[in-house]
Amino acid sequence: MRYRLPLVVACVSLAACSSVLDVEPTSSIAAETAITDIFGARTALVGAYQALQSGNYYGESFVNFTEVVSDNALKSGTLTNFADADANALRADNTEVASMWNAVYDAINRANELIDKVPTLTGVDETERNEILGEAYFLRALNYHNLVRLWGGVPLRLKPAATVAEAASITRATAAEVYTQIVSDLNQAEQLITDDSQTRQASLGAVYALEARVRLYQQDWAGAEAAAAKVEAMGYSLAPDFTDLFDASGSDTPEDIFRITFTPVQYNLVGYYYLTRGLGGRYEAAPTSSIIAAFDPASGGNGANYNPSDARALASVARSGTRNYTPKFDTSIGDEDVHVIRLAEVILIRAEALAHLNRLPEAVDEYNQVRVRAGLTPDPTTGRTQADVLAAIARERRLELAFEGDRWPDLVRTGEAISVMGLTPQQTLFPIPQREIDTAPGITQNPGY
Repeated sequence: MRYRLPLVVACVSLAACSSVLDVEPTSSIAAETAITDIFGARTALVGAYQALQSGNYYGESFVNFTEVVSDNALKSGTLTNFADADANALRADNTEVASMWNAVYDAINRANELIDKVPTLTGVDETERNEILGEAYFLRALNYHNLVRLWGGVPLRLKPAATVAEAASITRATAAEVYTQIVSDLNQAEQLITDDSQTRQASLGAVYALEARVRLYQQDWAGAEAAAAKVEAMGYSLAPDFTDLFDASGSDTPEDIFRITFTPVQYNLVGYYYLTRGLGGRYEAAPTSSIIAAFDPASGGNGANYNPSDARALASVARSGTRNYTPKFDTSIGDEDVHVIRLAEVILIRAEALAHLNRLPEAVDEYNQVRVRAGLTPDPTTGRTQADVLAAIARERRLELAFEGDRWPDLVRTGEAISVMGLTPQQTLFPIPQREIDTAPGITQNPGY
């Protein structure tokens, strides 16, 4: 479980390397050697962010695979892992699930190395030390929340494992214990981070936004509303045009809170998996008739009849020949940035919290912001029941965040995975990868697997 910091090494010429087999591999160095000064800490922090770019994380699986489990997307390609997801018949040996689990824990371990090593460094400016630590705490909180949303209670690894035996002896924490740790990490991040302007690294805005999301999942409505209100008071605003958020060049928008940068070199596979083969994609996932009907009820879920008035709709569902596809990430090059959290989600979090607090006119005013940006007329603020307002917010969340990896966790936390999709409670949690249980027998499997 030791984090290994990548190094760039190469042979200048064939003469410089008599034989590859004669050379001791030097593609990585141990973290205890790497994080010995501020320069090593800075580089390790970059590595902690780069872990989010993994194709098994925000670089593909966490965005696409989780949509296929939901009612937004279906399997349209040949991958059996996606077929299992589409059928909600995941198995403990599903390699996509296992790779996602490993990618998130790799990201956690990189944060753990920073949290463990940076406080011991000498001769470091205190402000910079705090900033690095605060960002590491934020990243660990984000990673653990992503785990608990998909798997429920998971092992809490808070320090780098010193030995294989130590790593193998770990057991699962409860979901409540994981949430306690997430909140603690966010509190630490809030105390340590001073920069409130970043969008590609953790800022105070990102801390408050993630806290709002976490409180929402905990059904702490007052806490979610308060955290979301803090974000809204920080000067963010909705991007004037919804499509600006998914510009292929990764242009900044006033809505950005925390996003992951990709380039043609450090690329993602999100668009590649969504685009049809004729558009240069692999076409492993496609929109369902359900999401088509949600955007355009008059279409009856038939892409051939698709004529929506919602500005978000054409950015989310399109048609190429006879195939429906998702153009939100519209290049197969993969250099579009991926939003982890943006202002529209925070607005919808606050609206949902306000509705649960029975502050209905405020809740409607709140979510109407995203409706107006989408070119729709505002919903009335009076004569509404709480159930009506909550249903409207759920619909706005689905349309606003379609194909960004949020639909499945939303279905699970609200109980709709059972009531709407007709699943059993066992199907709402991903299986713990079997190879993880084989390695650490104290980790128990989720029911039904």
